[in-house]
Amino acid sequence: MMMINELHYIAKNVIYDQSLCRLIYMLQSNADPPVQSDGTVPYRRLWSATFLGFGAIGMTIQVLPAYAHQRLGANAITVGLAVTIGSLATMISRPISGRFADQSGGRHVAMVGAILGLIGGIGHMVATDLPILILARLFLGAGEGALFTSSVGWVLVHTKQSQRGKVAGHFGLAMWMGLACGPILGTVLMAIDTYSSVWIAAAILPMFSWILLASTQPEKHISPISTNIRRALFPRAAWVPGASGVFASIGYGVIAAFLVPHFAALDFTGQNFALTVFGVAFMITRFLGSGYAARFDGRRVLLLAFLIESVGFTGLFLAHVEWLAFISTAVAGAGLSLLIPSITSLVTEAADPRELTAAVGAVTSAWDLGVTIGGPLGGLVAGTLNAEPFALGAIAALIAIVPLTINSERVRTFVPPSKLKVRK
Repeated sequence: MMMINELHYIAKNVIYDQSLCRLIYMLQSNADPPVQSDGTVPYRRLWSATFLGFGAIGMTIQVLPAYAHQRLGANAITVGLAVTIGSLATMISRPISGRFADQSGGRHVAMVGAILGLIGGIGHMVATDLPILILARLFLGAGEGALFTSSVGWVLVHTKQSQRGKVAGHFGLAMWMGLACGPILGTVLMAIDTYSSVWIAAAILPMFSWILLASTQPEKHISPISTNIRRALFPRAAWVPGASGVFASIGYGVIAAFLVPHFAALDFTGQNFALTVFGVAFMITRFLGSGYAARFDGRRVLLLAFLIESVGFTGLFLAHVEWLAFISTAVAGAGLSLLIPSITSLVTEAADPRELTAAVGAVTSAWDLGVTIGGPLGGLVAGTLNAEPFALGAIAALIAIVPLTINSERVRTFVPPSKLKVRK
């Protein structure tokens, strides 16, 4: 899953490294699809459609800054707006598309998301000025948010509770793999042709996603629970985990914005590998640990993830020795990687099945929000308090524990109304 600082991190740093892309592929290719074997959910096609959709985003991020500056005469501020506006559209579209998916089924909404992505890709081709380009970014971002949320929700609805955290983790890898490999393809296309070839490919990938989705059988959707807008977009089951997720994901924004400059300021010889270490630790832990939430209780695993994250950021704040800084970076990545699987397991257990996808969309938007504000907040801490921004990451991870602690009764297994009546 996307977000402002995460996009800069992907666009400008070593997540483009082909070795990291191959690592993600290796991990995912060895994954056993964690869905029920009843033939109702096309897991691999949904995963592939998600990967292709986010590949289009990654591809455009790679070349967009130079294009907007050289071809459209954009300054630094407007270039930043053009690059990041799509991530805001993704964040906003997640809960909305989740609600529609709960009403009409994930397949329908995912196909609409792919079409929006296709329109966004075409918009890049025809953009002659910044307003048109920004509009294209909005279409592309909203489309990929709808594609991811409705696809993962479609799978989760038909998956056992014990496997839902694993599903969320592995779909996250589809998103990450697309964002990691898309820029590689964009770079190759620019080396052999022009910007037009990149925009054409950015339109073709969502079209392939749509074809994959169109080849599936319509699923049996669940009737909406209510027409209340507030409850529809932000189900109660997502409130507490979402609040924790906002604080915990602030650290990701801090990493994206300040990890490499921090290593450079300390004159570490391996500074160019800082984000690689973080990315590898994040990916491996996400793959291996996605199933732990259900196996050992989602709330406990989530609390442990917060503590691990805080330890990692504390180490980055204190360490002035290179090997310790690298270990702290890996620890922070490991803690952050477990957030989405654990939160998803927790939320889907507590959510009414009729609003499950909306709940998942809400908590993933919470992650997006935390990452988005993490970089600016870290800069504020560094500029006004003269403190390392990693202290913010450590404190925010500890604050994330508070909502789960003081509102633990709100995070509980969903009980159908019929069973509540029997209990009375």
